Amino acid sequence: ASGGGGAASGGSATIEIAVDGENLAFNKTTLEAAAGQQVTLTFKNSSAVQQHNWVLVSGGDSAASTIASDGLAAGLAAQYLPANNPNVVAHTKVLDGGASETITFTAPSAGTYLFICTVPGHYPLMQGTMTVK
Repeated sequence: ASGGGGAASGGSATIEIAVDGENLAFNKTTLEAAAGQQVTLTFKNSSAVQQHNWVLVSGGDSAASTIASDGLAAGLAAQYLPANNPNVVAHTKVLDGGASETITFTAPSAGTYLFICTVPGHYPLMQGTMTVK
């Protein structure tokens, strides 16, 4: 069965998320973790043709919008991410269609965070929320 259960207090969480086929959408729009938890996230770009990434941001819509627009200026060589932006909590590389990547990060403090794709034109369509308890 799927779902976010099975995470003991502290410890680690394993999350799998993918692209919803050729749609500009993730296959999950809500994720959960516990503050300070070690999170292992696997992102699969299930699109055949489009590039996508997964970026966890703090600061809400305004921060996400800034990260997406600054990422556009930074270009693909910078993974469509601005350098040294403190609101980028965790991210994958820009993945070609069919590729996947697993990243590990420490869940931030309790709150609600957005996850987005910063490939040009994909935000704000491609987004969801991660609730950290």
